[in-house]
Amino acid sequence: MIRVSDPVRLGPALGEIRELLGISRRALARQIAEATGGDMRGIENQLLAWDRGLKSPTARSLGPALVALGYDLALVPRDES
Repeated sequence: MIRVSDPVRLGPALGEIRELLGISRRALARQIAEATGGDMRGIENQLLAWDRGLKSPTARSLGPALVALGYDLALVPRDES
């Protein structure tokens, strides 16, 4: 499980996961483009902006990226303590 408590850190966290898995940004962009029919170069630029924390993934863009990385999204409530 990967816990991201600050939404601003979501993009960089995905970049860290990608690097840990040994997947290049270009390879991930290619997988997402093939799955969604999107523009690979645009997706690669989007991933770069996420990695640098310049932009955060949207609900629509997050799903294909997680699938390509082999993850499912689970919303887990924070402790109320």
